[in-house]
Amino acid sequence: MPRIADPELPHRILKAADALWQSGGEDAVTIRGVAAEAATTTPTVYSYYADREALLTALRALAFQRFSAHLAKSRDFLDTCARHLEFGTNHPRDYELLYGRGWMERVKGDAQRGEIERYTTHIVRAGVDESRAAHIAYPVMMMLHGVVMHRLLNKKPSPLGRAIAAACLEACMTLLESARREK
Repeated sequence: MPRIADPELPHRILKAADALWQSGGEDAVTIRGVAAEAATTTPTVYSYYADREALLTALRALAFQRFSAHLAKSRDFLDTCARHLEFGTNHPRDYELLYGRGWMERVKGDAQRGEIERYTTHIVRAGVDESRAAHIAYPVMMMLHGVVMHRLLNKKPSPLGRAIAAACLEACMTLLESARREK
């Protein structure tokens, strides 16, 4: 009797890779390890993902879905910025996958533009002319990224870290207010 394909297998493989990433980062994600975690074979994993990099690209897309869902709950621009910091701090492995070493190789140019467009949308909703929104989105994202990386590299919360985060949020709002005035 012929074997029946398991419709859950692709999901199980990605879930296994995600579990390995979350527990050990990039070094923990090997095709052989994913196969073992997913209770399948290495060739089966390769039948879904051409190589390890393709698997990491799929993992990044999964992490970005979680990040986007977290940001989608934002009430306003300031909340979007605060949620960015919160996600990066509370989900360090996802944030590493999203914007850590090798991230630009794992996301195509269209997806990179889409990620910027998400911030420009928040900025336009906050009252900035669409022609200026991307100009504000880049520095806002880079400031937020800097704070998240500071937090991740200095794991112990500190008054200085909280002051840096507060200053970053204030700077994001200052950029927004300045751009609103330049209509």
